[in-house]
Amino acid sequence: MVGKLRINQTVFGIRIVTTPVLALLISAAVFAQARPQKPAPTPQQTALDLERMNMRKGIKPPTGPSFYISPVEGTASNFSVLLADGGGNTVAGTFTLQQIEVFEAVLEAAKTFALTDEKVGSSAPITTRLMEQHEWSLFVDVSKVGDKSRFFISLITPQGRVTAPAGEIIRGSKKEQSALLLDALVQVTNARAALASR
Repeated sequence: MVGKLRINQTVFGIRIVTTPVLALLISAAVFAQARPQKPAPTPQQTALDLERMNMRKGIKPPTGPSFYISPVEGTASNFSVLLADGGGNTVAGTFTLQQIEVFEAVLEAAKTFALTDEKVGSSAPITTRLMEQHEWSLFVDVSKVGDKSRFFISLITPQGRVTAPAGEIIRGSKKEQSALLLDALVQVTNARAALASR
């Protein structure tokens, strides 16, 4: 009888210890399931959060027309190109090294043509389109009137077409000229050099 009593006491002791542990585990599992999951942020919320963070840091996103080019990581000779017109329209695409070389030549030709007195309107602008005969993905329109030459860059990809005003220069000016077209030319040249140095 004493043996049975000890076994009952041991079983009773085990039940007393395991019951609270089991209750604690069950309540923890229920509590973990009861917590609502935080919804994933929408792209608009993410953009707003990024904008707030940039405002705190004093960083402002670009406004107005812009041009961007960068070698595509993991490829031997592809580039990512983005053109924005400043009105909310953008187009992006991936281009080969050969296409980028053509873009660079077109941009350089547009710069050279803009600095000449050839095809200049006296009262109304005369617009000349510069493009490569077999590559229509990027072309430049140069509109000339008086001593001013205005640029318009167009980029065509499978996603669409955007034409962006690309600044103006004053022919014969001694001041350093500044225009999006000139910046785009520098970016294309630097991107090609970066790819060559890999």
